[in-house]
Amino acid sequence: MDKIRILNLKIPAKHGAYEFEKDKERLFELDIEMHTDLSVPGSSDDLKDTVNYDEAVSLITETFTEKEYNLIEAVGETICNRLLQQYPIQKVRIKIRKPHAPIMANLDTVEVELTRKP
Repeated sequence: MDKIRILNLKIPAKHGAYEFEKDKERLFELDIEMHTDLSVPGSSDDLKDTVNYDEAVSLITETFTEKEYNLIEAVGETICNRLLQQYPIQKVRIKIRKPHAPIMANLDTVEVELTRKP
């Protein structure tokens, strides 16, 4: 299956289980992978036959920032559902990283990964 990837999309938001995490925006990092057949747009060379990356990024960003979620798992689920509804894709995978997670440990980031099908 062909794939369209959006890598390391950085979005400021106020997500977190603790109230102090919602005091100010922090930067989250997202990777999105959409599985779809790219043979038609590969032959037609027409934007209407594929996922418009600009529109997809706007949809992801709007969804990610429309409300303050407690869990990045929840916002990830919402993004997956909206992408599957909006575009002719057979599978979507999203990774959301939270490099500023309030964990007392020597680590670079925490990440959740969700994979969903229609």
